Amino acid sequence: MTKQQEKVLRSPRIRYLIAFSLVIILTFGFVVMYQGRSAYDNAIDEGKNNSTRLANILGQHVELSFLGVDLYLRRAIEQQNAMPQIEQDFRLWLNSSQQIIGLALIDDKGAIKAAVNKIGYDNWFSYHTKLIGQDFFRYIRATNSDEVFIGKNYIDGQKPIIIMNRRFNKLNGEFGGVVVAAMDPQYFINFYDSIASGNQKFMSIMLYDNLKASDANKNIILASSSYKSKLNEFLGRQFISTQEKKPDSLYYQIISSTDSNKIMALKFLKNMPIAVQITLDEEDYLLNWRQSRLRDIGFLVLFTVFGSILSFFAVIMARQITRVQESESAAILASQAKSEFLANMSHELRTPLNAIIGFSEMINSGYFGPLNAKQKERIYDINLCGSHLLQLISDILEFSKGDAGKLELIEEKVNLGELVNESVRIMKGKIKTKDIELIVRVDPHIPVFLGDARKIRQILINLLSNAFKFTPEKGIITVSAFLDSHRNFILTVSDSGIGIAESDIPKALSVFGQVHRSQSHEGTGLGLPLCKMYAELHDGKLVLTSKQNEGTTVKITFPHQRTLSK
Repeated sequence: MTKQQEKVLRSPRIRYLIAFSLVIILTFGFVVMYQGRSAYDNAIDEGKNNSTRLANILGQHVELSFLGVDLYLRRAIEQQNAMPQIEQDFRLWLNSSQQIIGLALIDDKGAIKAAVNKIGYDNWFSYHTKLIGQDFFRYIRATNSDEVFIGKNYIDGQKPIIIMNRRFNKLNGEFGGVVVAAMDPQYFINFYDSIASGNQKFMSIMLYDNLKASDANKNIILASSSYKSKLNEFLGRQFISTQEKKPDSLYYQIISSTDSNKIMALKFLKNMPIAVQITLDEEDYLLNWRQSRLRDIGFLVLFTVFGSILSFFAVIMARQITRVQESESAAILASQAKSEFLANMSHELRTPLNAIIGFSEMINSGYFGPLNAKQKERIYDINLCGSHLLQLISDILEFSKGDAGKLELIEEKVNLGELVNESVRIMKGKIKTKDIELIVRVDPHIPVFLGDARKIRQILINLLSNAFKFTPEKGIITVSAFLDSHRNFILTVSDSGIGIAESDIPKALSVFGQVHRSQSHEGTGLGLPLCKMYAELHDGKLVLTSKQNEGTTVKITFPHQRTLSK
């Protein structure tokens, strides 16, 4: 390590910078840990609230659905003797209920007196077989209870359906038969999918206790989602076995399984021996939390890398700072030398050039005697070159001041209409030499403008000069001045000249950027950049649009703040 490097590392500025970086990294790490823990607790609470909310909603819907079906069963028992009408009522009830897929009325002998079903459920019942040998019929016939019987059956041995039955008696009190209704479990699964979100959601509807049912129909799953159904049904049975089965009670619990943690909510219905169970997997209820933590870890890694890089570059920065400090004074001296050079050039070059231009005009006018044609031509060239060089020097000095931020506006109230007419008069004689038509469109009611009259005049003269140079004989130049709908002042100069390719427009607006240099058009390449600079000094905007062989339009927009009332 060199002495200069040791000096840099011992610098208080570098040590403070490294210490500050470490403090920022440690602070951010602590904030990330605290926010992560707090967000985790909030995610768990939100999962618990969401599970109980879903259990309440699903429980209410299931209970209303079962009670509605039971109501149809009761009405069927009341109308059991009106056999011609009962099947018609069955069809009406079937069409008005989404959950019911089939209805049947069975007499005391097990014969089907009336039965209907929805399309696709033709085999929900064996219409040609007496039901004396079936468990639910035999059990209901043997018992004397009028409680509703709920069970589970299968269509063709595969598709599950939920069965609800009610016994009815004859007028003498003897067993009269059974009314049966069947529901599709998919109806409840679809409802749950419509109210729950997530890819790993699960629900089950469990017949937890039916004292009037056979043992085979106790604690069975009436309906369940397909996602990991075996595992979730097993966990649900474990959960329900540990809870006190009070009607209209609600429980929740966090259960750890082999693959993930789950939040379970259990709702016991008030009027049916049924419980609904909701399972939320951590892949769902912790999804946002995990995504947020990944972002936080990414930011922490980014901060750590940034701190390391900052510490690494701190030494290099210190070296550069030392070099900058050493060269700053030299830069100040160079800037002063530049300013002095520009001032001297302004005086030393303009003075002899003005003399050359003046003497050439005197000689050309015959002040020192007559000249022949060749001499007049050369004196005219000397005057023209001197004037061009003087304009170039003036433009360079003016642009240098603007580039250094030293160009100031001498603001006054300006009549823009008169300023446009004055600039046109200055250029009119030159324009007529090429037989170019000059059109001036100035709004007669244009208001007073707050700006620098000399710079606005210079903009107009520069734009008119460019239009004159690049417009052939018999062409047209148009100058317009008006207010737009927002009271912004619009100044445009357009011509029908040779135009500029769209790709060359940035070059035309750059310093010394001459697009048509090869076509022997005189110019310094500073006219348009100066116009742009003057426009921006007035808080305005210059836009150049052009197409080759179709002409050019320069539009300058000055803000409405500079528009004054007359």
